[in-house]
Amino acid sequence: MPYLDEEDALDEGVETRRKHKGAGPKVKRTRRDLLWAAGQPRPTSTTEFADADMQMLYDRGYFDRFVGELKGGKEATVFLVAKGEERLAAKVYADIDVRTFRNDAVYWSGFYVSDARARKAMQSRSRTGKRVQQGIWVTREYHYLWRLHREGLPVPRPAVGPEPSAIDEAGSVVLMEFVGDGDVPAPRLSDVRLAKPEAESAFAQTEALFTRLAQLGLVHGDLSTYNLLWHHGKVWLIDVPQMVEIEASRPALELLARDARSIVTSFRRLGVHGDGDGLVRAAHAVMRER
Repeated sequence: MPYLDEEDALDEGVETRRKHKGAGPKVKRTRRDLLWAAGQPRPTSTTEFADADMQMLYDRGYFDRFVGELKGGKEATVFLVAKGEERLAAKVYADIDVRTFRNDAVYWSGFYVSDARARKAMQSRSRTGKRVQQGIWVTREYHYLWRLHREGLPVPRPAVGPEPSAIDEAGSVVLMEFVGDGDVPAPRLSDVRLAKPEAESAFAQTEALFTRLAQLGLVHGDLSTYNLLWHHGKVWLIDVPQMVEIEASRPALELLARDARSIVTSFRRLGVHGDGDGLVRAAHAVMRER
């Protein structure tokens, strides 16, 4: 699960675009950060990306061209790439030096890292530890996307894997199905206005997602309209690396109740007034049937 920064890439024989002296790590990845600078000599005839992980996926044929930037955030930026006529979303995580990993301890409860050196590095919060942690985080996202896709839940289908060796090569990039029309991404539910029947349908679909996850022994951990897409009347679940296993994670039931509250609170903007306690009861009911 290596994340290749400039020094790592050079060690592996991969050239990267040199940063300007004094330039710090990037909080938000941009098109300029990803693509090889025009006019600069290229190390190989196929070099298109300054980002080593994107170049690796490009060289392996996962996509054949870059289209543009879709959405930037504190943790990652999503870009649009293409393979032939198919569009794919490339979620590129921020530089490890600007990711604090301070508020995610609750998502690691019950998650065992078998490699003692990796575990020690993560506990020390060293740069190596952050690199390991980010690699595992990306692997978790692929793992849960594949699992949910196979279970028939509405999530973007991963474009890498499911073989661990293939996922390891993705580095800090989660490549997946693009949900949208043409080059226009589907909006988040938090960003749309819906007629009452549509809003009620979106809530019902979200409630079904919430209980289905519980039935599978899972809690999303950050479920609200901010992590749900709305596309042609269908709700899509996104951003799943923080998902936890109910049987393994001590705070899982607390996260389940928090997700229920977040769903109800965020749907109020759409004019839907749900019952958070009812959501929790429904989840516990399906959990008892497992």
